[in-house]
Amino acid sequence: MKRNIVLLLILAGLFFSNGLIGQQSPQDKGLEVITMNAIKAQLEFLASDWTEGRETGTRGIFLAGDYVASMFKFSGVPGGGDMVRSMGRRLMMRSGEIPQPERSYFQNFTLLETLPGGESTLSVVRDDRTYMFQENIDFTLQASSTANISGELVFVGYGIQNDELGINELSGADLRGKIAVRLSGLPGMGDENSPVAKKLMEDRMAAYRLMRGIDRKLKEMGALAVIQVSTANSPVNMPGEYVDDMDMSPNESTRNTEFTRLRLDDEDLSPEMITVSAGPKLVKAIMKDSGIDIEKYAKDAANELGKTRPVEIKGTRLNISAEVRKRRVRVRNVIAMIEGKNKDEFVVIGAHMDHMGMSGGRIWNGADDNASGTVGVMTIAQAFAATGVQPERTVIFCAWTGEEKGLLGSEYFTRNPVFSSMDHCKFYINFDMIARDAEKDEEGINVGVTYNSKYPEILDMCKRNVTDYELKMNFEYRGQEDPTGGSDYTAFTENGVPVIAFMAAMHPDYHTPNDETEYVNWGKMLDIIKLGFLNLWEVANKE
Repeated sequence: MKRNIVLLLILAGLFFSNGLIGQQSPQDKGLEVITMNAIKAQLEFLASDWTEGRETGTRGIFLAGDYVASMFKFSGVPGGGDMVRSMGRRLMMRSGEIPQPERSYFQNFTLLETLPGGESTLSVVRDDRTYMFQENIDFTLQASSTANISGELVFVGYGIQNDELGINELSGADLRGKIAVRLSGLPGMGDENSPVAKKLMEDRMAAYRLMRGIDRKLKEMGALAVIQVSTANSPVNMPGEYVDDMDMSPNESTRNTEFTRLRLDDEDLSPEMITVSAGPKLVKAIMKDSGIDIEKYAKDAANELGKTRPVEIKGTRLNISAEVRKRRVRVRNVIAMIEGKNKDEFVVIGAHMDHMGMSGGRIWNGADDNASGTVGVMTIAQAFAATGVQPERTVIFCAWTGEEKGLLGSEYFTRNPVFSSMDHCKFYINFDMIARDAEKDEEGINVGVTYNSKYPEILDMCKRNVTDYELKMNFEYRGQEDPTGGSDYTAFTENGVPVIAFMAAMHPDYHTPNDETEYVNWGKMLDIIKLGFLNLWEVANKE
């Protein structure tokens, strides 16, 4: 009898210990569903021709949004968007019961679209003579409202003002009521021997933010408009560069996406500044008798920037007349949500699902930018559901619209959060372009990480999870006190939310029709998604 009791105790102990040994952690359960097949299947559809380049406000992005919502639903993750009454409950209404509102997967809102509304005109006045130029041949123009402006010209080089780089081409410039003339792009671009370009490209995202902020700074200084000019060898601002209607099939949209603007539908917003891209004939007319050789300026700037000052182009005035028409465009963010035990706090992970649409007879599929990030968000939602554990904090999964049009979807969300107020948002993770390698990344493991430098624990968390789970990546850290720039984390930073943003690399296919799935580094993308899940799990369950 004693022998049997001892044997039973031993067997029970073995069973108990094996149960403990075989028990998986929630993180391990989540990681099991983050597989190569899962991310390939989702990306190959989202970045296919079926979604037509996913331009904001078009049929393609609505199809993509329906797909993202269906994947959230398939994974068992509830909607986190607008409250709706289900149309599927009409039978309940017949019986006298009223269906209760529930959250959909969509946050619907409208944007104001500005399109060319007629013929815009531009003329140069010099020595009491007026020289007229033809739209779409000598220049292209973008405007957010109908306007007639006239002003003297000031040449500002590339228009760069940056204390960190020690560059200030705007020193002493008086742009109030005047029109700024600047070289397009950044100095030395395309010249692999340019020391200035090498310095700027040490941080490609910083260079991108610098370029995007130039016209904003010129507007703040009082400029009425900006004329972008190019050197003879640069095609950057040749009119009609993105669209050649002759290459379009009869069934393809002829909507010229480069000459339309979208903005949040808010009447308090001031008009954006008119920007003109000048062709060779207009460049020659503007710069005549200015004493400035833009070819020499560009060459010198590629080697040493910041030694020049703004130059008024005396005796020359520019007249611009712009006509636009406006319409409201229906758009939506796609949102899913897992409610936490603590309903007063939430964390967010997001990626923009929009891209450039169709142009020049081709579909711009944007596999890396940013179907990859969207797949990351969907897959992490699946991983959270697979854990079977309710997190401490509510977790919100977002696929943003309108990023390529000015970070519009994320900005709308932070102004109109679907859950509580932004004061209760404790963390944001951003995925934008997580699937490619830079040209010099021979091992294919470099990953750019932007984060709040005032929260060093964010960096510690990343390093620890990479080590503990043996993920293959080499971080390129970009710590800033309050990161802002060309992606959706900006709106969260502006609301005081700690952020971390992942970007695998800038590459030559960025914003071209060549951004296709065939060039994806699947292993890197998979590890970034795993790290995103581990980080999000940690902050969602942090006391």
